[in-house]
Amino acid sequence: MNLKSFKKYLHDELKDLYSLEELDSLFFILINYYLEISKIAYIQNPQKLLNKSIIKKIFSKIKLLKENMPIQYVIGEVVHKKLKFYLNKNVLIPRPETEELCNWVISSTNKNNRILDIGTGSGFIAIILKKFIDDCEVEAWDISKEALKVAKKNAQTNNVKIDFKQVDILENNISSSSFDVIVSNPPYVDYCEKNQINSRVKDYEPHDAIFVNHDDNMIFYKKIIEKSERLLKKNGVLYFESHSSRINILENMLKINNFKRIIIKEDLFGKKRMISAQK
Repeated sequence: MNLKSFKKYLHDELKDLYSLEELDSLFFILINYYLEISKIAYIQNPQKLLNKSIIKKIFSKIKLLKENMPIQYVIGEVVHKKLKFYLNKNVLIPRPETEELCNWVISSTNKNNRILDIGTGSGFIAIILKKFIDDCEVEAWDISKEALKVAKKNAQTNNVKIDFKQVDILENNISSSSFDVIVSNPPYVDYCEKNQINSRVKDYEPHDAIFVNHDDNMIFYKKIIEKSERLLKKNGVLYFESHSSRINILENMLKINNFKRIIIKEDLFGKKRMISAQK
């Protein structure tokens, strides 16, 4: 089998699940990851032959894709800003808008700041901020012991030192020192919205990191804002990623709690997804 025939096989096997554009993207991701063949290299030599062991490995990955497993879990990692993040079923797949949030924090934060990432998951936010903000100290919390294992592995892989702690932000007694910046992308999808979620997400990604298992779908934001009274230094800045339909509710919550300089940002798709506020 050569590259061109493999591409046709992938399209035939997955055409009922993915669009043509998505199929092409999957093909190039697979050959780049497993064969180290770029899109340009494929165009230059689509007749390149594949050995049997590689064919067997890639066919096993297509089988997982047919089961609707996200490509990031099939491969087991993603790369953002040239940083590699190991992933498994215990952590969410990082989204482009979360990288946008990181870019915003980086561009707005001076060096020597103490930063807290609440709900760190794979460690994505914490690691990027540690890597790109000079001389900052980063602490990262998550309720999940398994997620923290992944985050610690990613910190080690990317050669950064982060203080990871298993913390439930909904608990009343949290002991920690204060921070210049707090960042969070907490669970914000209501369980009643579950049927609207793509099966690739709800069947594979951790529900505790997506859905709010509480009567109040803003509970995590409320608790973080409440605890910022003690956790955030005077003039410190709070950053959130949020459901676009609830960003105005979150803005009002911040105003009620006497935060100032509230800024809402849109993501690349023009949706209001990020907000910052100064204490």
